[in-house]
Amino acid sequence: MGETKASDSGAFSGRKVLLVGTGGIGAAIAHRLAGAGASIFGTYHGNRDGAAALEAQLPAGSWAGGARLDAVDPAAVQDIAGSDGAAAKALGGIDTLIVTTGHRHELKVLKDTEPELLREILDTELYGPMLLVRAVLPAMLDAGFGRIVLIGSDSGKAGTLGDAASSAARAGLAGMARSVARETARSDVSINVVSPGPTDTQLLAQLLADEGFSGKVMGGTLKAVPKGRPAHAEEVAAAVAHLASLEAGYTTGQVLSVSGGLTM
Repeated sequence: MGETKASDSGAFSGRKVLLVGTGGIGAAIAHRLAGAGASIFGTYHGNRDGAAALEAQLPAGSWAGGARLDAVDPAAVQDIAGSDGAAAKALGGIDTLIVTTGHRHELKVLKDTEPELLREILDTELYGPMLLVRAVLPAMLDAGFGRIVLIGSDSGKAGTLGDAASSAARAGLAGMARSVARETARSDVSINVVSPGPTDTQLLAQLLADEGFSGKVMGGTLKAVPKGRPAHAEEVAAAVAHLASLEAGYTTGQVLSVSGGLTM
């Protein structure tokens, strides 16, 4: 787990990455990019211990710092991700933003979902990423270079039973990325979305263990994957690494499904 492919060795040397979300998929991305030479500033929302454990696992000198971040608070986002924020100061600038955040919740059909939860999911999975992209863009555009990769979900394409708010947020994430791609296309700044299907993380394990509606939905979704298994977090990280690479500058405004053929 977390091993760097030989072809990646040094590919991210000198790169300055703000990674928002350091659990599951985020940790795999950190291993991949740090192993290829990147410096990482990682943020977390609630799992401080997980971020500390990740720091200890990465190559010496690759972890530039970390901080708690409430990504739906505009002032907090600027304090971390802005041109004069903590991440830019620790890294010496930010040339790469990767956002992996998602909202953990039980699945419920829309008519049974409380309005407060709907707003919370939309804020976490759409408004927060939008604030982060907004915060890093000025410096990237001034520098003439930047890579932004957002982790979405194939629910944004196909919808998920009992997850209307998250599916709406993920579809919105793709629309936002396409709009920003048009706004930044004349510079070497790209923005793309990687959309995993079911991925072998602690969250998936918790959902599958649920004996109620959530477990039934996720179990059915996993059975529908043509590959017959969930994604490994490292497979998602590989897609992120490509889109964040120097060579991927001509790819922007795209949504790449890493879902074992669940959506085609």
